Amino acid sequence: MEFLQAISRTDVYDILETRDFPVRSSELTLKYRRECPESLLAFKNNSLPFGEWREKCAAKLAELLNISCPPEPCEVYELRRTNAGGVDVAALVMCVDVNLSIPAYLLLPERSRRLDAAVMAIHGHGEVGAVIGIENDYHHMFALELAKAGHAVLCPELRGFGALRDVATQLKGHSLDYWSYEKYRQFTLASDAFLKGHTMIGESVLDLLRWEDWLFAKLGISALHAAGISYGGDLALTYPVFSKRVDRIFASGTLGSFSVIYEKCYNAPAHCIPGVLQWMDRADIAGLNAPRRMAIHYGELDVPSEDNASASYNETVGRSMEDLKDIYRAAGCEENIHLLVTPNAGHEMDIAALKGFLE
Repeated sequence: MEFLQAISRTDVYDILETRDFPVRSSELTLKYRRECPESLLAFKNNSLPFGEWREKCAAKLAELLNISCPPEPCEVYELRRTNAGGVDVAALVMCVDVNLSIPAYLLLPERSRRLDAAVMAIHGHGEVGAVIGIENDYHHMFALELAKAGHAVLCPELRGFGALRDVATQLKGHSLDYWSYEKYRQFTLASDAFLKGHTMIGESVLDLLRWEDWLFAKLGISALHAAGISYGGDLALTYPVFSKRVDRIFASGTLGSFSVIYEKCYNAPAHCIPGVLQWMDRADIAGLNAPRRMAIHYGELDVPSEDNASASYNETVGRSMEDLKDIYRAAGCEENIHLLVTPNAGHEMDIAALKGFLE
């Protein structure tokens, strides 16, 4: 204090503006990591029989996601329709409540391979158009490709993306956005949810269950397959836990432990379930789906690097797969788990592998 009193205000500013004065990162110890908790309900940490473990773990997951099932049915109407290479594509709108409506696309081939089953196609970060054939990116238009192969496909747009990138855009002075290309991303849709006891992934699980109800009522099908990549892969593993209709799951670019996806892989926060590692990890969530047939898929090159913010094929995958197999083994259905790795591929859907698994 005496030092500051001894010099003029101008002198203080001159000192503080000197480039060498502020503390530099190199002068600090910056190796901070939060320790992972024990995961009290992880299957590997319990001696419970599979059925009892599943009941307790699924209930805790519902609590963490803040969801109650099943959600109330919602009104759906068709907005418009077109045809893409022999596939009839209908643009749909679901009225969740008086403040929110959400879109999806129903793809029906002219010649269906199966009249009793359909696929729930779940996109990851990006635009739903890349799944239904409007553009092409790492999704490789997998909904359209499945429809061309004869599958009925429903492709919902997820909250925070595309037309839903800002779900409060019609409220003046408000913004609840996530994957916007129009401004710097603050992920307010995720942050606002955390503050109010919700999660993006939990709300999307409920939306998928609502769409599933409508799809069964509309098409009269008896079985449903779930397929997704990246964040969509997370949802393909998570939403069927609360569904009695899904019989096969193809999840690409997911499953590795939650422990590294932010601090090492630099993922965006849509996946986040606050407090989840105190109770379970991704392998446990996937294991809640036993005995369903499940394929876990990766691109061989989808590993941590400076320019890959997906990094789903990371060092935690091997242990996660073993944990998942242990759960399926306890449920008496280890043969229903499949690991698929596409050589020389990155974070991208493998259409041939997806089609083969759904045959």
